[in-house]
Amino acid sequence: MSTHPETRRRSRRQETRLWRVPVVRVERVTPRMARVTVRHESLAGLAGAGTDQNVMLYFFPDDTELPEPLTLESVRARWSQVRPLTRTYTIRRHDPATNEVDFDLVLHGDAGPASAWASRVRPGDEMIFVGPSPAYQPDPAADWYLLAGDETALPAITAILGALPSEKRAIAYVEVADAAEEQPIPGVIWLHRDGVPAGESTALVDAVRAAELPEGLPEVWMAGERTSMLAVRAHLLDERGYPRQRVRPTTYWRLGESGN
Repeated sequence: MSTHPETRRRSRRQETRLWRVPVVRVERVTPRMARVTVRHESLAGLAGAGTDQNVMLYFFPDDTELPEPLTLESVRARWSQVRPLTRTYTIRRHDPATNEVDFDLVLHGDAGPASAWASRVRPGDEMIFVGPSPAYQPDPAADWYLLAGDETALPAITAILGALPSEKRAIAYVEVADAAEEQPIPGVIWLHRDGVPAGESTALVDAVRAAELPEGLPEVWMAGERTSMLAVRAHLLDERGYPRQRVRPTTYWRLGESGN
């Protein structure tokens, strides 16, 4: 899903490179969310741009003999022989003072390579990723901001909330499995599926449809399952009458397709 290219404000793209860094901490933030922290001096070269900046995680089979030195070029040269599984993840936190980066990964068993890896990763293991992407830059001219998504969008929503002008109102709706998945994040309105499978719940669009939203010029950033994003977008455009260029939906995943 996309919006008109001219309306997307993004930070300048940095040099894309491969990073091979050690895991230093693994924390279970909620029953279904793992936080993996990496730290390495090479991350001094990762210029964090905040908001929804992401990287692509590379997952090689356990018995893969990786080329040395391990670079984006050396990996791509062997793609005809060994091609990693890849998944895109938002940088949850980047601390340039300590060269640490946090990633929050949703756990859903072994249904996807990232979830399977996150359920067994330990300090001392390595993470390989490529990036970073440009990052969304909130429009300072907006009167207020609406953020919406499911748990896969939570790292980006958290980062965006921290980057928004403090004098502007921001409303954030996040759909999660149940109350146990809530995190202490100021400004988030939590919505629970309570047994409804992810991707089949209407909790997000129902909440946005029922909300008393502020007057003025909004900017909307949202991400999550494709059908849910289409439903929220349709409501905001067709029923609320918001300008198309003010609504920024992104498909993070699709129901029925292999997940993270």
